[in-house]
Amino acid sequence: MPATSFPSFGAALPRLRRTAMGVGMTLVTICGLSAPVAAMTLQQTLQMASGWDATVASMRQKIARKTIDIAAARDGLKPSIKFAGDTASGPNSDPALTLTLSQVLFDWGYTRSKIETASQERVKAVTALKSSVEELALNISMLFIQVSVDDLKLQKTQDYLSFAQRIEEVSQRRVAGGVTDSSEIARARLEVARAEDQIAQLESDRLTALSQLEFYTGHPVSDLSPPPDLQVTDRFKSSSAIIAAIQEAPDYVASKADVAIARADVTKAKAARKPKIVLKAQGVQELNGGRGRSASIGLTTSLDFDAGDLSGRATQAAEQDLAAAKSLQLAVERRLQNRLRTYVQQVQSLATTEAAQVRQLDQAEAVRKSYEQQFVGGKRQLVDVLSSARDYYDAQIDKIDTYNSKLQAEYEAAHSVGMLGSLIIATTNQ
Repeated sequence: MPATSFPSFGAALPRLRRTAMGVGMTLVTICGLSAPVAAMTLQQTLQMASGWDATVASMRQKIARKTIDIAAARDGLKPSIKFAGDTASGPNSDPALTLTLSQVLFDWGYTRSKIETASQERVKAVTALKSSVEELALNISMLFIQVSVDDLKLQKTQDYLSFAQRIEEVSQRRVAGGVTDSSEIARARLEVARAEDQIAQLESDRLTALSQLEFYTGHPVSDLSPPPDLQVTDRFKSSSAIIAAIQEAPDYVASKADVAIARADVTKAKAARKPKIVLKAQGVQELNGGRGRSASIGLTTSLDFDAGDLSGRATQAAEQDLAAAKSLQLAVERRLQNRLRTYVQQVQSLATTEAAQVRQLDQAEAVRKSYEQQFVGGKRQLVDVLSSARDYYDAQIDKIDTYNSKLQAEYEAAHSVGMLGSLIIATTNQ
């Protein structure tokens, strides 16, 4: 019997490696195909959109610019250097270089008021950025809500399409058995066509919303998580909670900054009418080829004002601007309170309506199921079945529309006080 030869282990090792690699790649492929893709949350979409939006990037640069303005205003508290060259000619004058070092000792708060103005301008820039991000968050949230609502309507419409197709099959059997004529089949098919047309419209609306989200994020968007419930009725159920929320609203913070700027302008107008005390040191070097030089140090006072400062009209105008800014701040506070209270009341009313619609749905579903069973048993006409099914479907869509309106009101309530982004993060992380 001839001896059977086996390959050596060294010769078989490369083949075993290739086999193991192939099996490993197959397992990776299978796992990759079977692993579900996580749906994108609203918080993730907002983070992508805020990094992509050019307006937000522009406002960030404006904040950086306002920060530099604060530093420039603070430079008024530091010594200043002035270098001058005099080339005048005359019988008693020679060209000379003059170096002057100055330090303001007291200016009645003029420089401090300029620093305060620059600081408050930066506060306004920050609030403008927050308002822009909040507006972006609201737009994206509305698209998220639309996609979620379209998904719910698609599910209910698909259920109605399945019902209409079942009724069509029953009608075909009834016609085949001579129980009714072919018009019943035509009527059932018409209902199927209506449901299919509604599904096509909803899918188109959903794709449009997704394309808008792609515009905001710069990336294709497909699967989305449902938008979170912000629970605004629980967060703003007391007057103290509403007032506390308004104190942090961008519009209110901006109005407070306007009041602070107007108050600083009053300080500047008053300080401009008073003398400024400055410590100066000066050195002069003549350029006549000799050794002529001189130096001096001392205190100086100066007054620099126009006719408006002399008459006091500048101060009066600044005080009127301050009074106007305070009135505007009060108006902004009242407007924000009214808007937030209105939204909260609207959410509460819609929640009550939604609860009533749930009870109506239970009754409508019971009627539809009963009529369908009676139709299959030959005890009901087609028009009765379709009418009850249409009533049930319309009730479902009405409930979804109420849910849509309630969710939009919640998000608009949070947006009205500049808390939409923070509430989305808080509810997503719960």
